Amino acid sequence: MFRIAAVACIAGLSIATATPQATAGGTTLTSQRIVTGLARPVYVTAAPGDTDRIFILEQRSGNTGRIRIFDLTTNMLLSTPFLSLSVSTSSEQGLLGMAFHPDYDSNGYFFINYTNTSGTTVVARYQVSSNPNIANSGSATTVLTISQPYSNHNGGMISFGPDGYLYIGTGDGGSGGDPGNRAQDITGQLLGKMLRIDVDSLPYSIPADNPFVGVSGDDEIWAYGIRNPWRFSFDRDTGDMYIADVGQNAYEEVDVQPANSVGGENYGWRCYEGDHAYNTSGCPGSSTMVFPVHEYSQGGSPYRCSITGGYVYRGSAIPDLQGAYFFGEYCSNQIWSFRWDGGGGITNLEDRTSELAPNAGSIAAISSFGEDANGNLYVCDLGGEVFAIQADAPSGACCVGTTCVTLPQSNCENGGGTYLGDFVECTDDICFPAPDNDDCDNADVVGSGNSTFNSEYATDSAGADCSIGSDVWLSYTAECTGTLLISITGDFFNEVSAVYAGCPSGDGQAIDCGHSSYVVSCVQGTDYLVRIGSADGTTGSGSANINCFPGEVCDGDCNGDGVVDVNDVLEMLGQFGGPGDCDTNGDGYIGVDDLLAQIGNWGPC
Repeated sequence: MFRIAAVACIAGLSIATATPQATAGGTTLTSQRIVTGLARPVYVTAAPGDTDRIFILEQRSGNTGRIRIFDLTTNMLLSTPFLSLSVSTSSEQGLLGMAFHPDYDSNGYFFINYTNTSGTTVVARYQVSSNPNIANSGSATTVLTISQPYSNHNGGMISFGPDGYLYIGTGDGGSGGDPGNRAQDITGQLLGKMLRIDVDSLPYSIPADNPFVGVSGDDEIWAYGIRNPWRFSFDRDTGDMYIADVGQNAYEEVDVQPANSVGGENYGWRCYEGDHAYNTSGCPGSSTMVFPVHEYSQGGSPYRCSITGGYVYRGSAIPDLQGAYFFGEYCSNQIWSFRWDGGGGITNLEDRTSELAPNAGSIAAISSFGEDANGNLYVCDLGGEVFAIQADAPSGACCVGTTCVTLPQSNCENGGGTYLGDFVECTDDICFPAPDNDDCDNADVVGSGNSTFNSEYATDSAGADCSIGSDVWLSYTAECTGTLLISITGDFFNEVSAVYAGCPSGDGQAIDCGHSSYVVSCVQGTDYLVRIGSADGTTGSGSANINCFPGEVCDGDCNGDGVVDVNDVLEMLGQFGGPGDCDTNGDGYIGVDDLLAQIGNWGPC
């Protein structure tokens, strides 16, 4: 059981306050904002095998595009950019993509895709300097340039495939409706394509098995008929390629190219937008085209306008998500996931938007997803924020020195704190341990007669009913078959109690609750749990008197001998005006109503 009670801030630690929801897969997800204040972040990636850092692309600040490093071990954004360069400031242009060479650890090469100040797409290779956090800005070598007729639909994504070749997604050149029919033109036209080149020797060479080598068509082309593949990715386990292609005015789509593809696919644009005819003039038959595995319509409420592609989850932290492809919507700020069925369709389409409401800020204008070296996923938005998609975890006390906040364990430990767990409550910056009997599984075992309790610093029990909080537990094993008489007295706090036969697993499990005394039928050898707390958060000490009487006990039988007689009247009068075993209606006080009930039950029970 746990209570969120953050009272202080420790540098480098993220305080979780969002209330996540359970996913259909059973795991509860949330998102944590890890950095803010960036200039139009458009991509998150990591170097192969580097589990300590992620690299964040800032599209542009003025006419400068930058690559920033976020240190995952300290939760800090490094102040000095990894690389800065001059870029175009027009429309969708700027610094758009980055890919590390598969052998980056040994050769230090990485590649970027940007539009220069003339508006031309440039794919260039750089090398890291002797400082692993600073690139050698003088090491640039141009790999490929493509003239852009317009400042939109410039693509931007680059990625190394499982085959070691560099894949480059190019848009159709912009404007609207592909006026030059560039996406369908495979001769002397690299726009509207997926390119595949070998960059182990520069400027580049053509893989021998590219589909148009030796036949009509540009050798660099791997696939075509693409409008604007702003973000595509490879499933790191299977090698399948997921292409999120931004639509014209009606439909957004996701195409999947299986890992065993030999290339040459025509994904349909401008002949088709998604599954729907757009401009089929001069187009080949639809049987020659590959249609999306998923599409959704633009417009609606919330308004949808542009897909942002993501990744197939292959991290180890959330096994339920294995194989789920995440993607989002730029205008509506929605996030979904699905699983490709291996053919022309999908399964398990889930809207994750509410579930991924972040602990701070808001996910708006989703520009990209990202993946770190461990397969964890990230979301970035043009508002300057980056969020980590995580499995939610119970929060507990996290201490650094004498300072205490309530955090999930992973956040605490990643930030250098000591996690003391959800049995410790942070109060006034100091960690106080909860009572040993703070939950049902650790209930104090008591016998017949009077026992004491203390609920100070107790936390709320999860999965139990009766609206009781700050509670502690007592366990009593019935010494007879008959009736239990239970009386609870609290000192200087408004105690509320409940009685259970065994630890509860959800609402409706209590035998009775809300009283200060109980008459409960019992079976010898059965464990009965008494939960004592309050409804208003107050805590304190008190006593519980528990006794077992063979046979039936009725209201007013104060001594439990099975007969209501003068001895019981005398005992009730001795308790009159206060709490006691003769409280027949459970209101916490012995009064006239209890005396009348006793007289009404006069004689043998």
